Amino acid sequence: MKRWTEIADLALKILSSLAILSAGAWAQFTFRVGGAVDWQSNLTIETQVHPYGDKLRLLVVQAKSKNPRLAGFVLDASRGDSYKMRVRQLPSDAKVGAVFPEDYGELVASVDLLAAAKNYYVFLPGSEMTETQAFVLPVGSLVSVIVSMRVHNGGLDGDGKPDTQNNSTSMIVPIEP
Repeated sequence: MKRWTEIADLALKILSSLAILSAGAWAQFTFRVGGAVDWQSNLTIETQVHPYGDKLRLLVVQAKSKNPRLAGFVLDASRGDSYKMRVRQLPSDAKVGAVFPEDYGELVASVDLLAAAKNYYVFLPGSEMTETQAFVLPVGSLVSVIVSMRVHNGGLDGDGKPDTQNNSTSMIVPIEP
Protein backbone atom coordinates (compact mmCIF):
# COMPACT_ATOMS: atom_id res chain seq x y z
CA MET A 1 0.00 0.00 0.00
CA LYS A 2 2.82 2.39 0.87
CA ARG A 3 4.39 1.66 -2.51
CA TRP A 4 1.17 2.64 -4.34
CA THR A 5 0.96 5.84 -2.31
CA GLU A 6 4.49 6.76 -3.37
CA ILE A 7 3.74 6.00 -7.03
CA ALA A 8 0.51 8.07 -6.90
CA ASP A 9 2.37 10.91 -5.19
CA LEU A 10 5.10 10.86 -7.87
CA ALA A 11 2.48 10.76 -10.66
CA LEU A 12 0.65 13.75 -9.17
CA LYS A 13 3.91 15.70 -8.89
CA ILE A 14 4.74 14.93 -12.54
CA LEU A 15 1.23 15.89 -13.68
CA SER A 16 1.39 19.13 -11.62
CA SER A 17 4.74 19.98 -13.20
CA LEU A 18 3.36 19.31 -16.69
CA ALA A 19 0.34 21.51 -15.94
CA ILE A 20 2.61 24.36 -14.81
CA LEU A 21 4.84 23.98 -17.88
CA SER A 22 1.78 23.87 -20.16
CA ALA A 23 0.40 27.04 -18.59
CA GLY A 24 3.76 28.73 -19.05
CA ALA A 25 3.89 27.65 -22.71
CA TRP A 26 0.34 28.93 -23.26
CA ALA A 27 1.21 32.30 -21.67
CA GLN A 28 4.39 32.51 -23.76
CA PHE A 29 2.42 31.88 -26.94
CA THR A 30 -0.45 34.20 -26.04
CA PHE A 31 1.59 37.19 -24.95
CA ARG A 32 4.82 36.97 -26.97
CA VAL A 33 4.24 34.91 -30.08
CA GLY A 34 0.52 35.69 -30.46
CA GLY A 35 0.97 39.36 -29.58
CA ALA A 36 -1.80 39.59 -27.00
CA VAL A 37 -0.29 42.81 -25.71
CA ASP A 38 -0.65 44.34 -29.18
CA TRP A 39 -3.82 46.04 -30.27
CA GLN A 40 -6.11 45.27 -33.16
CA SER A 41 -9.36 46.85 -34.15
CA ASN A 42 -11.50 45.69 -37.04
CA LEU A 43 -13.10 48.90 -38.31
CA THR A 44 -16.22 48.87 -40.47
CA ILE A 45 -18.57 51.57 -41.70
CA GLU A 46 -22.31 51.38 -42.24
CA THR A 47 -24.23 54.27 -43.79
CA GLN A 48 -27.82 55.31 -44.37
CA VAL A 49 -29.09 58.29 -46.35
CA HIS A 50 -32.41 59.86 -45.24
CA PRO A 51 -34.46 62.75 -46.70
CA TYR A 52 -33.77 66.08 -44.99
CA GLY A 53 -35.64 68.78 -46.81
CA ASP A 54 -35.94 69.29 -50.58
CA LYS A 55 -32.29 69.54 -51.61
CA LEU A 56 -30.58 68.05 -48.58
CA ARG A 57 -30.02 64.56 -47.22
CA LEU A 58 -28.98 63.30 -43.81
CA LEU A 59 -26.07 60.89 -44.00
CA VAL A 60 -26.01 58.67 -40.90
CA VAL A 61 -22.65 56.96 -40.40
CA GLN A 62 -22.02 54.15 -37.94
CA ALA A 63 -18.35 53.45 -37.25
CA LYS A 64 -18.02 50.00 -35.75
CA SER A 65 -14.86 48.90 -34.04
CA LYS A 66 -14.39 45.30 -32.94
CA ASN A 67 -11.51 44.13 -30.75
CA PRO A 68 -11.09 40.43 -31.68
CA ARG A 69 -8.11 39.89 -29.38
CA LEU A 70 -7.93 38.24 -25.97
CA ALA A 71 -6.51 41.44 -24.50
CA GLY A 72 -8.06 44.87 -24.29
CA PHE A 73 -6.48 48.11 -25.37
CA VAL A 74 -6.95 51.78 -24.58
CA LEU A 75 -7.06 54.92 -26.72
CA ASP A 76 -5.81 57.86 -24.69
CA ALA A 77 -5.58 61.31 -26.28
CA SER A 78 -2.94 62.38 -23.74
CA ARG A 79 -0.58 59.76 -25.25
CA GLY A 80 -1.22 60.98 -28.80
CA ASP A 81 -3.86 58.39 -29.73
CA SER A 82 -6.71 59.38 -32.04
CA TYR A 83 -10.03 58.05 -33.35
CA LYS A 84 -11.52 60.22 -36.11
CA MET A 85 -14.25 60.26 -38.74
CA ARG A 86 -13.97 62.46 -41.83
CA VAL A 87 -16.35 63.15 -44.69
CA ARG A 88 -14.86 64.43 -47.95
CA GLN A 89 -16.75 65.53 -51.03
CA LEU A 90 -15.39 63.99 -54.22
CA PRO A 91 -15.37 65.99 -57.46
CA SER A 92 -18.17 65.29 -59.92
CA ASP A 93 -16.14 66.24 -62.99
CA ALA A 94 -13.40 63.59 -62.90
CA LYS A 95 -12.23 61.98 -66.11
CA VAL A 96 -12.46 58.26 -66.82
CA GLY A 97 -9.64 56.41 -65.09
CA ALA A 98 -9.26 58.97 -62.30
CA VAL A 99 -8.18 57.51 -58.97
CA PHE A 100 -9.19 59.11 -55.69
CA PRO A 101 -6.85 58.31 -52.77
CA GLU A 102 -8.53 57.68 -49.42
CA ASP A 103 -8.09 61.24 -48.08
CA TYR A 104 -8.82 63.01 -51.37
CA GLY A 105 -11.50 65.65 -51.83
CA GLU A 106 -12.77 68.71 -50.03
CA LEU A 107 -13.17 68.14 -46.30
CA VAL A 108 -16.85 68.58 -45.47
CA ALA A 109 -16.75 67.51 -41.83
CA SER A 110 -14.37 65.99 -39.30
CA VAL A 111 -15.37 64.48 -35.97
CA ASP A 112 -12.96 63.54 -33.20
CA LEU A 113 -14.60 60.39 -31.82
CA LEU A 114 -12.04 60.13 -29.03
CA ALA A 115 -12.85 63.66 -27.82
CA ALA A 116 -16.55 62.70 -27.76
CA ALA A 117 -15.54 59.91 -25.34
CA LYS A 118 -13.74 62.39 -23.04
CA ASN A 119 -10.37 61.57 -24.68
CA TYR A 120 -10.24 58.06 -23.24
CA TYR A 121 -11.69 54.92 -24.82
CA VAL A 122 -11.36 51.35 -23.48
CA PHE A 123 -11.79 48.39 -25.84
CA LEU A 124 -12.32 45.27 -23.75
CA PRO A 125 -11.37 41.84 -25.14
CA GLY A 126 -13.88 40.74 -27.78
CA SER A 127 -15.88 43.97 -27.48
CA GLU A 128 -17.63 45.78 -30.30
CA MET A 129 -18.31 49.52 -30.12
CA THR A 130 -20.43 51.68 -32.39
CA GLU A 131 -20.13 55.44 -32.83
CA THR A 132 -22.94 57.14 -34.78
CA GLN A 133 -22.70 60.56 -36.41
CA ALA A 134 -25.04 62.39 -38.80
CA PHE A 135 -24.08 64.85 -41.55
CA VAL A 136 -26.29 67.13 -43.66
CA LEU A 137 -25.22 67.03 -47.32
CA PRO A 138 -26.58 68.33 -50.63
CA VAL A 139 -28.45 65.96 -52.95
CA GLY A 140 -26.34 64.72 -55.84
CA SER A 141 -23.01 64.81 -54.04
CA LEU A 142 -20.58 61.94 -53.82
CA VAL A 143 -18.68 61.65 -50.55
CA SER A 144 -15.94 59.56 -49.06
CA VAL A 145 -16.34 58.59 -45.40
CA ILE A 146 -13.09 57.72 -43.60
CA VAL A 147 -12.75 56.33 -40.08
CA SER A 148 -9.22 56.14 -38.70
CA MET A 149 -7.62 55.06 -35.47
CA ARG A 150 -4.04 55.80 -34.42
CA VAL A 151 -2.32 54.30 -31.38
CA HIS A 152 0.94 55.66 -29.99
CA ASN A 153 3.26 52.81 -28.99
CA GLY A 154 5.06 54.84 -26.36
CA GLY A 155 8.42 55.29 -28.04
CA LEU A 156 10.06 56.88 -31.02
CA ASP A 157 10.60 55.35 -34.45
CA GLY A 158 13.91 55.27 -36.34
CA ASP A 159 13.41 58.88 -37.50
CA GLY A 160 12.84 60.19 -33.97
CA LYS A 161 9.11 60.68 -34.54
CA PRO A 162 6.42 59.18 -32.28
CA ASP A 163 6.04 55.47 -33.02
CA THR A 164 2.41 54.96 -34.02
CA GLN A 165 0.28 52.31 -35.64
CA ASN A 166 -2.64 53.31 -37.84
CA ASN A 167 -5.80 51.57 -38.90
CA SER A 168 -8.48 53.00 -41.15
CA THR A 169 -11.36 52.13 -43.40
CA SER A 170 -13.31 54.15 -45.92
CA MET A 171 -16.46 54.03 -48.02
CA ILE A 172 -17.82 55.98 -50.97
CA VAL A 173 -21.44 57.09 -50.51
CA PRO A 174 -23.64 58.67 -53.22
CA ILE A 175 -26.12 61.20 -51.78
CA GLU A 176 -29.01 60.43 -54.09
CA PRO A 177 -32.45 62.06 -54.36
